[in-house]
Amino acid sequence: MESELRYVRQYYSRYCKDPKSKDWRDWPYLAGDGAVQAADGYYRILGRIDDVINVAGHRLGTKEIESAALLVPEVVEAAVVPVADPVKGKVPDLYVALKLGLAPSTEIADRVSASVVSEIGAIARPRRVIVVPDMPKTRSGKIMRRVLAAISNRQDPGDVSTLANPEVVDRIKELAK
Repeated sequence: MESELRYVRQYYSRYCKDPKSKDWRDWPYLAGDGAVQAADGYYRILGRIDDVINVAGHRLGTKEIESAALLVPEVVEAAVVPVADPVKGKVPDLYVALKLGLAPSTEIADRVSASVVSEIGAIARPRRVIVVPDMPKTRSGKIMRRVLAAISNRQDPGDVSTLANPEVVDRIKELAK
């Protein structure tokens, strides 16, 4: 019962018009996909709304930033998350995991940042490049970017007990201080 209540709180309560209502129209859900409705009534799905970071009016694709980071030979995984910034609105924080046996260094982090600037431009320069021992992942191997975003924005990452590697979250919090 508690998990069902938590599910309703997490996914439905944010846009709920009337919490006492039993009418499904009062319980919209934000799926996270952007769309437009054409004149003929059909919807065109544009893609994930969380796949871009709006930095000072520039829409930067998270996948492009991650791909630029992966051009550095030592990097095996990359995840970029938006961080609130008082001047630019949002700025990217870039988390990278290195090949097994490699030690983190400022030299590698600088090369990752330089790769992003070289491939995309100075506007995409990460606020920070955080080298982590592993990314927080689901059991299926998907990187949980919401956990990384919460850490970068100094928020509670929520329940991480269902991650395949929940112990890495505390280590990442230490590295991201």
